[in-house]
Amino acid sequence: MEELNNFDYNNEVEKAEPQAEETSSQLEEVKEAQEPVIEPEEEIKEQQEPQPTFIPPYNPINYTAIKPIEDRKPMSQGLKMFALIMVAVIALTSACAAGYFLGRGDSGNKGAVVGLEAKPKDNDEMTASQVYEKVNPSVVGICVYNSKGKGANASGVIYSSDGYIVTNDHIYSDIGAAKFKIYTYDGKEYDAKYIAGDKVSDLAVLKIDSGKFTPAVLGNSEEIIFGENVVAIGRPGGASDSSSITKGIISATSRRVQTTSNYSSRLIETDTPINPGSSGGALVNMYGQVVGITSSKLASSDIDAVGYAIPTTTVKRIVEELIKTGSIVTRAKLGITYQAIDSVTASISNYKYEGLYVDSVAADSDLYGKISKGDIITHINGIEVTSDVIVLDIIEKAKAGDKIRVTFVNEKGGSKTIDAVLKANVSESSYSQIEQEDKLPDFSGGQNGGEFNFPFGE
Repeated sequence: MEELNNFDYNNEVEKAEPQAEETSSQLEEVKEAQEPVIEPEEEIKEQQEPQPTFIPPYNPINYTAIKPIEDRKPMSQGLKMFALIMVAVIALTSACAAGYFLGRGDSGNKGAVVGLEAKPKDNDEMTASQVYEKVNPSVVGICVYNSKGKGANASGVIYSSDGYIVTNDHIYSDIGAAKFKIYTYDGKEYDAKYIAGDKVSDLAVLKIDSGKFTPAVLGNSEEIIFGENVVAIGRPGGASDSSSITKGIISATSRRVQTTSNYSSRLIETDTPINPGSSGGALVNMYGQVVGITSSKLASSDIDAVGYAIPTTTVKRIVEELIKTGSIVTRAKLGITYQAIDSVTASISNYKYEGLYVDSVAADSDLYGKISKGDIITHINGIEVTSDVIVLDIIEKAKAGDKIRVTFVNEKGGSKTIDAVLKANVSESSYSQIEQEDKLPDFSGGQNGGEFNFPFGE
């Protein structure tokens, strides 16, 4: 190839030598003949873009142009919407799963937590009729019955919108394997199931599994005052009848009442009539707040116009624990039986000390083997024991597992102080799954399953 190029070159030179005078244009043609042949397109390009006369002093870079990927198409609107829906479904599923496991808690029951509202300030009291209109949708009638033909009527208060109802534990005490019909203010009827009950507080919880209900507004029972106007709303005439209303005042804000079953509670005392069938109803202040759950009035020919209601501070604590665990496990007890020695008793019986005379010590008490019958407890947590109410109040405010300091003296006069761990006071319910043959049902007159002289026992 090189030889062919040289031959052409020399041949052109020989042809050019006889011409002495050449024009500048001819010289240019000779130079162009020495260069490689340029295709027409390249020639046009060089004419449009002249070659630079200066060559840069760096090496050329091998460059390969990157072509865009043509097969990746933008996401369609339908696909975008599908992706968003899937993300939302996954997020919702995760939230529901988390809520389920958080809600289960330790017992697998989500529970029902209700707050206590403060008494309104600088507000005029409502009339009795206004209070009735506000609270009546939250009060229900309860028909208690079994397949053996025994029945009773009672009242209840809707505790939460999902169908929890609070009432008294004694309403089914004489009815084995009790079943429950619930009658709401609008005339509707529901089946309810037993959740849990507690003899000590005389509180029980029933549950309607379907529907949405109007819960009562619970007020803070610690804010009630002596002489405050209140009303009681319940179903004394029969579970399916309309609720009735009675009016009175607060006779005592927190009276400790001892039962014949050795139970003691602080209750609201009122002169508001609370008749059989009204057990489990509502004691309401004049702002439409339920401040207590009524129990059958104290039945005694010697005492007139005395009724009791369980304060909402107790109701909230007991009901929430019953719903969550099915029993009361945090309530504390010391585990002794005793006789209270006040100043009068000490003078009459010639005791040197006031306090609690120990009759017996339970085997599960932390005082077992540390204190003996005949010893007198004189101080609890350094507080002088002048009545058993002092000790009961201290224990009632404590929880199972708490420690208290107990100071006692023996028959010889020796004094000793020891620490004692309070045990759990787990009471039973009056509810029984055993049916007993009894008389045919008698729902006339609003019978409530027998006289229950609360707080003096069954």
